[in-house]
Amino acid sequence: MRKLFLLLSACLLIATGCKGGTKSPAATADTTPVATETAAPVQGGSAGEAFTFDELFKIFSCFGDNIMTKKYAAQSIKDGIKEELKQAFDSRAEFDGSCNSLYYSFYDEGCTDDFQMACYRYKADGHVLVLLLELGGCDVTSVKYIRAYEYDPARNGAREIELPFRPAPKRDDFEDMVRLAGADVASMRDAMKSGSYLYEPRTDGIKVHLNVPMDYDGETDRADLTVDYIWNGSEFVRNEDYRYACIQPDGFANIKLGEAIPDLYFDYDPVGYGVNYSQGGDLWIITLGELDVLQIQMENRKVYSIETWSPKFCVSNTVYDPGRGKVQPCVGGRINDCIVLDETTPVTMLMDGTVQIVVEAWNSKVAFRTSQDALADPVQPSMNGPRTIENPKFKPDARIESILIWRE
Repeated sequence: MRKLFLLLSACLLIATGCKGGTKSPAATADTTPVATETAAPVQGGSAGEAFTFDELFKIFSCFGDNIMTKKYAAQSIKDGIKEELKQAFDSRAEFDGSCNSLYYSFYDEGCTDDFQMACYRYKADGHVLVLLLELGGCDVTSVKYIRAYEYDPARNGAREIELPFRPAPKRDDFEDMVRLAGADVASMRDAMKSGSYLYEPRTDGIKVHLNVPMDYDGETDRADLTVDYIWNGSEFVRNEDYRYACIQPDGFANIKLGEAIPDLYFDYDPVGYGVNYSQGGDLWIITLGELDVLQIQMENRKVYSIETWSPKFCVSNTVYDPGRGKVQPCVGGRINDCIVLDETTPVTMLMDGTVQIVVEAWNSKVAFRTSQDALADPVQPSMNGPRTIENPKFKPDARIESILIWRE
């Protein structure tokens, strides 16, 4: 027996798309508006502005079987799931403070068909960008479509447009993270050739993830194969400030503490990575151009510690949750913005003047490192070993200069 059900906990769907703005064959369907009811114009708004449920449902009702699969096309079906859509909308709005999407999952004897509609206001004329995302399958999830429309509330109609990403995502965006994940590069590249992505809409933009076979799920999760876009009122523009949360409880991406280092294939890397080995192979320094990116300390041919100086990289919240009002700790981030200091937080100064804030992370330790001039009150290093700093205070602009993770 068929059963419709709502996944309330999954209001934010990660939907699989087709390659970089190229439409699937289904996208050639007629896009003549399926509703002609005149609606009151929606006033122009800023990026990330919330929608009411009634607005979203009216837009949802505009699309019929010339665009959507039969599971969602008929207005009678839309009306039948309206209350469940509203419950999910209210839950999301309460949790996040706003919501710009509707989500539903259709389940039938082990097979799923997931749908999401996400909306963004154009600043210029009060029109609305509408993304329609659908995927599903039995055992293995497959792409159905991702399509973009410009909705005119004055005539309650929509026209199809190209996906408005500037610049459009491409596989080179993920190249460095594939390598630093220590993944099987040749196989990963085969998966990347299709240019297939996962789209994760939110109120102020959208995250685009590399879509790779299930065998690589663990590797891609650790590598954070993601580029981030912000909606600016006319298109999605690349968020250059997005940082990769690659510092995990047990290492950096797939370079794991206590294990042999993976083969990183840096000898032919087209994006400029290099690796220098110390005599005996107990220290690896990975570079990008002229800058040091990672330092990997080996012990008995196993990874003992990893340190990064690259502002691309952040600490996963599974390592250190900065807490409410704080931001994710990244290289280059201001210490006072992302680290909570209390009387139990070990802060020490090493003999060379390096100051480190140490936190526990699931059988390992993480040190946020900076220089001694970052301290508000001057402290001199001790020649007798590390010095504990009592009641440390950092200058307002003091920043994390590197992040070190190791296991004792």
